[in-house]
Amino acid sequence: MQYFYDLAEIEPQKMPGRERRLVVGEQVMMLYIEREGGTEQDHTHDVEQLVYLMKGEARFTVAGETRKVKAGQVVHIPKGVPHRLDAPTPITYIGIYSPLREEAIRAEA
Repeated sequence: MQYFYDLAEIEPQKMPGRERRLVVGEQVMMLYIEREGGTEQDHTHDVEQLVYLMKGEARFTVAGETRKVKAGQVVHIPKGVPHRLDAPTPITYIGIYSPLREEAIRAEA
């Protein structure tokens, strides 16, 4: 089992509107994401998520409540709650999921 990671050494996955790096543990996973400006994502999943915005500003909607989020702030998304991300400008963030979000591991989300 690996205990230490260097994001610079993890092969990036290129996806529409974003590039990401993935670290997967036994019950928790992390995505480091660089998202292009002018992108949005609206969905629900069956795992809990924390989003730490590292760079930029974005609008997040969670359970119908919308807030402008800036670098240094965190968004909590409970399991099964509809949420949306609007990134009018480029942003960088870390998403932490528990338990594992299998469709994200398979690069389907």
